[in-house]
Amino acid sequence: VYKTMARLSHEKTTMASFTAAGHVRRGLEHSGFTIEKAKGFGRKRDMICGKFAKKIQRKSLSHKKSLAVVGGGLAGCAIAYVAHLKGFEVTIYEAGDSLATEASGGKLGMINPKLSAIPTPQSEYYTAAYANALRVLSQLEDIDFSMPGSLYICTDDDKHRRFSGYIENLGWHEDHIKRRGRDVYYPDGANVSPYKLCHALAKFAVVKLNCSISKHHKFDEDAVILANSYSVNDLIDEDWSIQCVRGQVSWLKPQKAIEKNLCYDGYISPLTNEGQHMLGSTFLPNNSNKLVTNEDHNYNINKYNEVFGAKINNEDVVGGWAALRSSAKDRLPIIGHVKDNLYVSVAHSSHGIISSLMGAEIIMASICSDPMPASRAVLKALLPLRFRK
Repeated sequence: VYKTMARLSHEKTTMASFTAAGHVRRGLEHSGFTIEKAKGFGRKRDMICGKFAKKIQRKSLSHKKSLAVVGGGLAGCAIAYVAHLKGFEVTIYEAGDSLATEASGGKLGMINPKLSAIPTPQSEYYTAAYANALRVLSQLEDIDFSMPGSLYICTDDDKHRRFSGYIENLGWHEDHIKRRGRDVYYPDGANVSPYKLCHALAKFAVVKLNCSISKHHKFDEDAVILANSYSVNDLIDEDWSIQCVRGQVSWLKPQKAIEKNLCYDGYISPLTNEGQHMLGSTFLPNNSNKLVTNEDHNYNINKYNEVFGAKINNEDVVGGWAALRSSAKDRLPIIGHVKDNLYVSVAHSSHGIISSLMGAEIIMASICSDPMPASRAVLKALLPLRFRK
């Protein structure tokens, strides 16, 4: 533990601990920390605090100060944002005539965790991604960010068992997760405009639109990050089995009082600023149709009516939106180093907002040789190398 703390520390790192045990102090001091006793909390007589004082030399790629990002959706714009904070000049190469022209162009997206009943690298990744997204989004302006909370509806006994597993697995404080009868409530559940978010994240980047990048394109930048969803298949020589997935949402007239995001095998939002509910969503792998269809409206409506005993119909629908997102065959994003100065961040699927932001943190930590924001197990699960036989 002490060696890991030292590995993740730098000259300005500080620490504090409730315990003042001698073996803890000695272990920290041996690993490069200077330790002092301080008055403890409550009835505790002593605690310790300290600073990392050891001079360390880290291999760094920080001389790479320019990045090319292929793709102007959430994944690419998130990288532009994190890279800017680290002092990089970023150029986004977008094939369309605007940022966020594909699945990242929605008016509203939900910020929810993606959990499992047992601890896995996947659940660890999405837990960190959820917390990171809430931190980042709360600092940005003009992205229609709100936190109505999200209520996950228990529709059967199997889901009840899984919900119980979520709470036991996470160990979160009840300020962040709580049971409401058989349902699970996330007070931090949030909403944001993906379209506006992309523009806010790319604020400091050079954006080149209508740029079709080929496999043999020569970039002048020091490193290249592919963040162009399922179109990455056209730029790589490997089979990552990335598929496009069609999703359609329906926009509804005002319904009964809905103050929170309600999530089941679909979801419905509170009223937006435009006075509509977002009802979603279909999930159709390997379907490239981008047109809004009545069939998908009916699917969304029937799911909602089935769970809540409602009687909404097509007359309540005032519009819709369909788009294609990318997904890997194992349902995990593909994030990390490919070869030489090439990196990738794609296949973020249905949790694209939180996953794109976390993917950007991982990519930039790798480029800068900074401490990684994820465990080795998580990084291994995300690497494109996992598809090599």
